[in-house]
Amino acid sequence: MKKFSFGLILFSVALCALLFCPQKGYAGTITLQLVSVGGQSSGSDYIYPYNFSFNGSTELTSLMCISYENTIYFGETWQATLVPVTGSGNPQYLEAAYIVSLAAAPGASANTIAVAQWANWELFDPNDPNLKANLPAGYQPQIDAMLDEASASTTTNYPNIDIFIPIDGTQSTGGEPQFFVGDPPDAPEPSSYLLFGTGLLGLAVLGFRKRCAA
Repeated sequence: MKKFSFGLILFSVALCALLFCPQKGYAGTITLQLVSVGGQSSGSDYIYPYNFSFNGSTELTSLMCISYENTIYFGETWQATLVPVTGSGNPQYLEAAYIVSLAAAPGASANTIAVAQWANWELFDPNDPNLKANLPAGYQPQIDAMLDEASASTTTNYPNIDIFIPIDGTQSTGGEPQFFVGDPPDAPEPSSYLLFGTGLLGLAVLGFRKRCAA
């Protein structure tokens, strides 16, 4: 009876962890594939959202590009390291999180999304001559205002937003993959799977022993 109770406890704890405490299960590296964009463009450039598949999943996740110059292609894959914005100690990452949160907010206008995209590009590539040359007319004052707001928001926590740092040499197509920021989908931690499996195994073994004893 004690053994059965222990197995049942393991099973119950793991089930609760999986159902009620989802965690980002993409610690370390993941494989991204660019599937589509949201259909919006500003000037000659696609802007947020860029829709990705993670590790071959059919579920798509919207991210914002934060590196202007590098070229990527539809269907291209590469590996990236996820760095949580909160706790990173990098004020630029916190500013990027604030900016993408404006674009991802329900009901965000097309203008807000476009300004947010250019603001994040300017945040990380401020001296890129091509960025300055391609910036649509009239955007700079709005970008400056948004960057000022972002610099004042670096004490805010963004627990669901990560920076996706590409790993050189892992891209399936030539060139360098870009940096992105956004909210990856939740997934159970491997430890939760292990605990869940241990509980199931324990119950199965006890059930087998009970049948044998009968």
